[in-house]
Amino acid sequence: MTEAKKTDYRVGNDRFWARAWVTPLALAVVGGLVAVLTAGPERLGYAYLFGLFTTLTFMLGGLFLVLIQFLTASHWGVSSRRIVEVIMSGAPVVALLAVPFIAGVVLGKIDVYEEWQSAAAHGDEHGDSDSASDSDSESDDEHGALQLGASVAYAQEHGGEHAAHGADHGDGHGEEHAHTPQETALHHEVVAQKTGYLNTEGWAARAIAYLILWSLNALAYFGWSRKQDEDKNPAHTMRMQSLAPLALILFAGSLTFAAFDWLMSLEAAWFSTIFGVIIFAGATVAILATTILVGLSFYKRGLTGDAITPVHFHDLSKLMFGFVCFWTYVSFSQWMLIWYAGIPEEATWYHRRWEGGWPFIAYLLIFGHFVAPFLLLISRVQKQALGWLQVMCFWLILMHVADVYWFIMPQAGAFSIQMADIGALLFVGGVFFAYVFWKLGNVPLVPIGDPRLARSIHHHQTH
Repeated sequence: MTEAKKTDYRVGNDRFWARAWVTPLALAVVGGLVAVLTAGPERLGYAYLFGLFTTLTFMLGGLFLVLIQFLTASHWGVSSRRIVEVIMSGAPVVALLAVPFIAGVVLGKIDVYEEWQSAAAHGDEHGDSDSASDSDSESDDEHGALQLGASVAYAQEHGGEHAAHGADHGDGHGEEHAHTPQETALHHEVVAQKTGYLNTEGWAARAIAYLILWSLNALAYFGWSRKQDEDKNPAHTMRMQSLAPLALILFAGSLTFAAFDWLMSLEAAWFSTIFGVIIFAGATVAILATTILVGLSFYKRGLTGDAITPVHFHDLSKLMFGFVCFWTYVSFSQWMLIWYAGIPEEATWYHRRWEGGWPFIAYLLIFGHFVAPFLLLISRVQKQALGWLQVMCFWLILMHVADVYWFIMPQAGAFSIQMADIGALLFVGGVFFAYVFWKLGNVPLVPIGDPRLARSIHHHQTH
């Protein structure tokens, strides 16, 4: 390897990375055909949402890492930042891939949100006058006017009885706890009260707004970074640093509400204020694992010279380990608070994931997404063993995919990994990473114009 090659920071004629985009593109073609040919009309919507949102989390994770680096003005991650910048720059690709899903929901071809769409349509059909009339009826006095407090009291008095009954007579759809007309009426009332927010027009408008916001943010930061490669002007760094606080606020809000709209509303009556944080934590674990894997490939092939070293991988792995623990903390907190309260309408989400074979995924996430990585990455020695770190990164990406699968697919029925699910993931993820790998082959692999690059290259650990 010549000195010129070491400082070029480009893929050049490297046999693997020069054509790395071909493999994910081929997988996308195969996956698309598999999804279309094997999926029924009901399954295809869930499968495509799974592939789309899984891919989206990698892009959002990349956007977060770029923004947080400029917010903190850190130097140690500068040399590996180009990897996440390129992944982040795929936001318009994700937006294009989201168009069929959004159009399918709006046109009624995809019915994954059928519950709240039906409630919203029913409300529009009957109008406010009919609603007022219904509220005065004797039936509504008996059932529809039941308040949450009454439901809590009922859960406290009969929770044990219903749990036992549900175990024996669950219907496989996560609603074995709703045995009384009062609880059924309450469920429909809660969904109806959300239709001011959960309606097709509002959902589609917000989805488009999220995608535009992410795309503009990503393209602006990537464009400024690439321009800095050419002119070496530190003013670009100052601009990106000054805009980072506002960009992160918009990022946090849009990610949270996108998680509410696209995933949480699959269970229309259920809610969790920490849900968006869980999605964020998982996305960050996934992007850190991906950054390490790509960086290791560059390092082993000598494409980045001394810009990315084992010291950088050690720091990235420490951050990844921290977010594994954070993901565990927020995931456990959501479950613990819902279990502690014992409110039936809050527990429906976990009921659905504790039947029909889904406990397997639950245990897989407990032990695979936390226990195993915690034990196998806690040591400094383990983090510095690059071969071992590579295996663990592959494993954590697989666990992240299982995590998103667990969020979405229980709404489609009992646990069953179908070819359509794999095909949809390969299609969306394949198109996205074909762009990412192609882009990496056409830009410097480190941000060569960043004024903090020299400090990043000479970064060393003091503890």
